[in-house]
Amino acid sequence: MPITSDSRDFDHLVARANNPIKILAEGDSWFAYPRQFFAFGKAANIVQVLGKKKRYIIYSTASSGDEALTMMSGEQKFSLTKRLKHTSFDLILFSGGGNDIVGKYDFDFFIKPRDTSPNLSECIDYHRLDNKISQIRSVYIELLERIQEYSCNKGAKIVTHTYDYGVPDDKGFELFDLFPIGDSWLYPFLVQKGFDDQDERREIVRIMLSRFRDTMVQLEQQYAGRLFVADTQGLLQDNHWRNEIHPTPSGFKIVTKKVEEKMRLALD
Repeated sequence: MPITSDSRDFDHLVARANNPIKILAEGDSWFAYPRQFFAFGKAANIVQVLGKKKRYIIYSTASSGDEALTMMSGEQKFSLTKRLKHTSFDLILFSGGGNDIVGKYDFDFFIKPRDTSPNLSECIDYHRLDNKISQIRSVYIELLERIQEYSCNKGAKIVTHTYDYGVPDDKGFELFDLFPIGDSWLYPFLVQKGFDDQDERREIVRIMLSRFRDTMVQLEQQYAGRLFVADTQGLLQDNHWRNEIHPTPSGFKIVTKKVEEKMRLALD
């Protein structure tokens, strides 16, 4: 499988391939979520689905739990910039922003108690949410500028996505999809804030991620030809979710199809 996190291995794979498309993948669990049995099982994230195609040689530095702001700061920013400077990538796949919104001490930070207003949409603190989305937007802009400044291939395009509307429930990460490890990401905070109705819980998630999506689409228009945003919201049904915020292997296949459409546009 042409996916690696080792630079020498990446160079070896490129040298052996026939006219490969060289990809740097940086991101969160939508690029790094583990297979059911880690080394075995169906492809469990976008990068693994893409890695089935021999023409794509993917240098993946993605890590579950990463936030967009973290990826563009400190050691991660330094390492990313160094890779861009020393390796000629055709595409940069970037998955960032989801954890910044639904992560611990963030998701609950944006939600007001349900009893603060009879209007559901007013139970979101838009000042806090929009401030966070603005920070995420700045990360993508900085990545674009770093490619222009440091990349040895200044024509490298960025391809990203908008996630999809997770389904709040009490199922978190499960080892081998059997043994629960840790709490779920959305459900506990919604319950704590007094959201007892499942339709309302889902609507809160939809409003937040739709706001993120609108910003990303606007950013794509602003940086047309350099940034390509796969609008992956509204693609998945309830049975396509492995847990609250991660699709099943079949769900990731659906999402990846949309991402690959943007990859083809970026490479034209």
